[in-house]
Amino acid sequence: RTRITIGGNRICYPGDTGTRTGSLELVKLQLNSKLSTPHAHFVCFDISNFYLGTPLDRPEFVKIKTADIPQAFIDEYDLSRFDHYGWVHFIIKKGVYGLKQAGKLANDLLAERLAKHGYYQTETTPGLWRHKWRPISFVLIVDDFGIQYTERRHADHLLRALQEHYTVTTDWTGAKFAGIDITWNYNTRTCRLTMRNYLAD
Repeated sequence: RTRITIGGNRICYPGDTGTRTGSLELVKLQLNSKLSTPHAHFVCFDISNFYLGTPLDRPEFVKIKTADIPQAFIDEYDLSRFDHYGWVHFIIKKGVYGLKQAGKLANDLLAERLAKHGYYQTETTPGLWRHKWRPISFVLIVDDFGIQYTERRHADHLLRALQEHYTVTTDWTGAKFAGIDITWNYNTRTCRLTMRNYLAD
């Protein structure tokens, strides 16, 4: 598939572009919490095209050389009529990879949508989310959710809340989170993490 990436280093965005996100240490704490909590389970959710569906707070603009656009695209979208001295100019209204503000805008919109269902990010631990009363917590790294729950209905509640606005893939075995392979041993209440060529118990 083809993705367009914008040179965010060449765009002057006046707003805040920082996003609070989880860390490797927080992931390990979440996994240890799961192992030490009776009847706890771990599931992973992932949002597809997280950045791409988020409206921008202001439009951005880009121009692409007509010669660099495949002829099939030019024909399909009739781009030749927009050619201006060898360039086609575009207006960007939703998130695109490379935009420095895309991550924060997507995260802020996610927080707003989840808040309507009782979920909030803790003030003291970036990337750690809880519910107002449900016994569920999750670590959020960009669009990856590492979720600890005790009853399936609570995890299903979070899933339904996300599916109102996003396409979500699920891994109920909890075997992979944020690029980390997790091997669970429920008998000894341990897990083994494999991250690239690095092993950690």
